[in-house]
Amino acid sequence: MNTFARQLRFAGRVILALCLTLPALAAELADFETPLFSGAGKCAFCHDPWNPKQAGQPGEAAVLTTDWRATMMAHAFKDPLWRAVMEAEVKERPELKSFIENKCQTCHAPLARSQAQADGTNELAFAAAVVSPLAGEGVGCTLCHQIQPGNLGAQASFSGHFLIGTNREIFGPYHDVLTMPMQRHVNYTPMFGAHVQDSALCATCHTLFTPILDNAGNITGEFPEQVPYLEWRNSDYARRGQHCQNCHMTRMDEAVKVSSRPPWLDPRTPFWKHQFVGGNAFMLTLFKANAKQLKPNAEPAQFDRMITQARRQLERAATVGVQGRREGGTLVLRVDVENLSGHKFPTGHPYRRAWLHLRVRDVAGRTLFESGDTDRAGRMRSVPGELAPHYDVITQPGEVQIYEAVMGDAAGQVTHSLLSAATYLKDNRLPPHGFRPDGPEHTQTAIRGDAAQDSNFNAHGSGRDEVTYRIPVSSANGPLVAEVELLYQSVPPEAVAHLLENRGPAAKEFIKIYSTADKRPERVHQARINVREPE
Repeated sequence: MNTFARQLRFAGRVILALCLTLPALAAELADFETPLFSGAGKCAFCHDPWNPKQAGQPGEAAVLTTDWRATMMAHAFKDPLWRAVMEAEVKERPELKSFIENKCQTCHAPLARSQAQADGTNELAFAAAVVSPLAGEGVGCTLCHQIQPGNLGAQASFSGHFLIGTNREIFGPYHDVLTMPMQRHVNYTPMFGAHVQDSALCATCHTLFTPILDNAGNITGEFPEQVPYLEWRNSDYARRGQHCQNCHMTRMDEAVKVSSRPPWLDPRTPFWKHQFVGGNAFMLTLFKANAKQLKPNAEPAQFDRMITQARRQLERAATVGVQGRREGGTLVLRVDVENLSGHKFPTGHPYRRAWLHLRVRDVAGRTLFESGDTDRAGRMRSVPGELAPHYDVITQPGEVQIYEAVMGDAAGQVTHSLLSAATYLKDNRLPPHGFRPDGPEHTQTAIRGDAAQDSNFNAHGSGRDEVTYRIPVSSANGPLVAEVELLYQSVPPEAVAHLLENRGPAAKEFIKIYSTADKRPERVHQARINVREPE
């Protein structure tokens, strides 16, 4: 065998070894090219290093697409709960099918919908999106980085009304950009854009107003389905200039190579990881456990990292503390809950809820009182109806302080349908620090229901709630132990029960994978106190 043949054979073995040992990340990412957008696979060619185990360390290359691919943003279109909810809305108002699908896909399939609009298609059908690689990428790289600054922060930008340019300009946080490599490889021109570090960029989709429809299908107003950006504007975080990106994108102040090509590119500082960390560990777990059905954009190990990050994010979102004493035969506990996030907690879709689980035990470990405990299906025990009151004082196990937004229709009845929602019957989610009843956008972000009259709820814009428990313990001797935890669910069982009414294919798929999931709530924070007998 001549030298050239041996070299060729050796090279073949090296390539084969690389294929067998390196994760096939780029091959799994979409590699499409349209007049407006490129797939994340093209971005990964330069923005992910060959050795991802070393990435993200000082002086090493960033792993932008590797971080992004396990996020809920990357799975916005593949989200089985979203599909089931959209299907339920269509079933309720079949005459509005085209409108509903197009409206929902504005932010859940933004590349596909934006490209369809540019091509002259006014409304993107779900049947067309489901076979499109653009939709399967969810909220992809070349969507967010092409959003123009023109209307950001204004009402005109909300509900998915972002503006995408047609001259293939990619905005980033750095000045003195080296443009040639990106121009030659993907025909984009990178440039500085201050707006990529502004909350107003995120607000284009995360401030969502849905139309209020009467029985005849006429639009009678707009309903604030989720408005964390407006909540943030009425907070100390906005007044301090602390934006969404500061909390949801981990900042690294060490020098990081933002691209592995060209090899001589100088590292940049600071750098923001593209993990877009929220609190929805539950849905990420479903994607990991049901890869065969859901065909996610990430591998199990990548989901594991993101699930860990999501749980850490939840642990940073709020705190709970407890103080107590005996007053005769009554144990009096004061539980203090504080929101540490820059918007209401919980935030996002109205399904999400948090609540206090409190348990009191005697010296022998027997439970004397428990409020807010759940069964194996994640259902709270002894909570009547779908509209639990807001409490300032709790005396019975069936009384649970639940922080949630409950939608109501035009007749004042609880509804799970966004297109039937006309108001909030209850919104006692914990406001951010500095939230004022007369602050910016207070009409869209108001505290609703009994919490608005509770002097211990968000007193002086504190972002806190104080709940008093008065528990009869006259028969208990010795010291008592009180444990309290703040729990969270992104997908409560009661909301899933509503989907059982819709037996469409999306509902069936979601209920099937939900039925096998671990439904235990996430713990945000916990506290414990020992209360001695009075001397």
